Amino acid sequence: MSLRLVPLRVPSGWKVCFNEFTESDSDSSVDDNHEQLWEFKEDILQLEYEEKRTLDLGWYPEFNPEGKYKLLLIYSTNKEQPDWKNLFSFESRKTKEIIEKIEFLLNEVSKSRL
Repeated sequence: MSLRLVPLRVPSGWKVCFNEFTESDSDSSVDDNHEQLWEFKEDILQLEYEEKRTLDLGWYPEFNPEGKYKLLLIYSTNKEQPDWKNLFSFESRKTKEIIEKIEFLLNEVSKSRL
């Protein structure tokens, strides 16, 4: 079964490093045999803004049906040795909440508020 990527409104200036954020239903992944379990990994989505902000989404613990999404907004000024200072962290099992928070953060950073 092939899942579609979650549609996101990404403002200009953002670069997509990788995107595997699919329309998986985290509430239906109740055991290790669930067919969409492999969608819930640590490296789901990563976007960069002017190489100073990174938005990172993963599922923790990886492949665990009882896990949850973890969204981080990270500040780093040195690409060679990233500092990865955490500016914002949000966790949820709800895809809709994660989408709303991603779009909010993308807009706030684009407006230079974060």
